[in-house]
Amino acid sequence: MIGRALSAVVAACALLTFAASTRGAPRPAPAVRPPPRRLPAPPTLPRIRVEVSKGHVLVIHDVRLGRGDWTSGDFDGFVAFGAPGVPRAVDARLYADTDDDEGPADGAPYDVVPMDRAFRRPSNARLLLGSGAMAGAVLHLREAAFRRATAAGAARIRIRSLLDLPAPDRETGREVVVRLGAHEGEPYALGAIEVASTEPRPWVTRAAARLCGPEADDWPLAVRIRAALAAAWQPSPAAGTRTPVAPVSSVRHASDDLCVRFWTAPEP
Repeated sequence: MIGRALSAVVAACALLTFAASTRGAPRPAPAVRPPPRRLPAPPTLPRIRVEVSKGHVLVIHDVRLGRGDWTSGDFDGFVAFGAPGVPRAVDARLYADTDDDEGPADGAPYDVVPMDRAFRRPSNARLLLGSGAMAGAVLHLREAAFRRATAAGAARIRIRSLLDLPAPDRETGREVVVRLGAHEGEPYALGAIEVASTEPRPWVTRAAARLCGPEADDWPLAVRIRAALAAAWQPSPAAGTRTPVAPVSSVRHASDDLCVRFWTAPEP
């Protein structure tokens, strides 16, 4: 018993001596992350596609990124999540770009882009979509993959985000918020906006899009519908409806997001 007590006292004294000796010791500085590598060229958004089903919404960003003055090295890009809510799943693929807005077909060769989710943009990642203060994902663009994709020109990053189907609101429509981007303060050029229904029967009746944000011009933007409209029920357009403008001709600000609204036929 006495031996155990002495051992405990010795151990306590040793612990107190260690604590006293380290109380004033300087703590190691946190690891310094390297600054983000700048993007090789100003990105553009040739196509944004919203695929709608009765169980979910799939938002697809196509980001075109030229080779510019890039010669070697990996670089990271941060993409902020849209709304409503954090996506169920997100992935990104890197393709060699095509000259048309449609971009590479789903069966075209691609490299998977590794990614990590993040509460905000880390200091070593360049902002690619949305705001760096939002939750999102960091895309790791590897040298070998980017070299393959840009061998004949530009690359296309296809980012797919799977979201819950938004609940209908007081306007009886459903809306998703899609993040856009800016390069050195200049908004990316915005190409085609598409809405498609993946249901076997017509379900989406119409769709609309507009820029949204603190400085956004609310003029409606043209939307391509990639599915047959429901023939049984067509809402009448409101009086004084403004003619949509092509997205590429819209007045854009660096802080703008894209709000895409769609209406669905009533359930039988």
